[in-house]
Amino acid sequence: MNRIAVCSLRFRVIILAFVLMDNHFHFIIQAASEDEVYRFAQEFKRLTGLYQTEKHHQPRTLRKLPVKVLPIMDDEALKTQICYVLKNPTKARIGMFYDYPWSTGALYFRKAAGALNPSFCVSSFTKDFIRTVCRTRVAIPADWRVRDGILVPENYVPVAIVEQLFRTTRSFMYYLSLNKDDEIEQGMGQWNELRLTDSELRQERDLYAKEKFGTYHLRDLSLRERAQIARYLRHKYLCSKKQVARIVQLPFETVERVV
Repeated sequence: MNRIAVCSLRFRVIILAFVLMDNHFHFIIQAASEDEVYRFAQEFKRLTGLYQTEKHHQPRTLRKLPVKVLPIMDDEALKTQICYVLKNPTKARIGMFYDYPWSTGALYFRKAAGALNPSFCVSSFTKDFIRTVCRTRVAIPADWRVRDGILVPENYVPVAIVEQLFRTTRSFMYYLSLNKDDEIEQGMGQWNELRLTDSELRQERDLYAKEKFGTYHLRDLSLRERAQIARYLRHKYLCSKKQVARIVQLPFETVERVV
């Protein structure tokens, strides 16, 4: 989280929303140019890779993770995309969007959020402490707030601007309820180097089936086991529900329910 704050200061971008997942991340960013957004994302990826190597002794696998910048053309698309980003943890079944700690889902239309966990001004700490916690020599504004060693997202996410975009809680919940995931991901797929062809996805399906269920053949699997494969493929490779339905040979309506 602190890496996001540092990168936002370095590249002077405005972060409207974000989510960090185990195998990808999404940012909704306002910036002067597409190049600024790209440089922000590349630097965030680089710093995260360094952290993984130094802290957890993991190889720098993030080097191969592609960075794609997609323009958002109007307010309607912006609201839809923000809610798509926020719903990632809920879709992955790892938590409700408003409780997931590695996103901005808890910030909007929740005035009391964080009241039970007080934060403190950066000015309350020594410069050396802030540099150590944030792992940077970039100057952190003295009025920014720190909670449990983390620069709280409210420092660099203009919550009021996002709330003004949606205007009301009801409108915000309406856009969260929309299911335009396939439409959005189809647009992303034109740019996403991680998206697999049907042939490649069948290979991944068979490897997963062999590892989990001891067989390469779909005919040997129950509907529940096929549904488990569908969830795995959907969340790991960001493929559409229609493609998943083809690959695991389940009705589209069933795939919609389980993923």
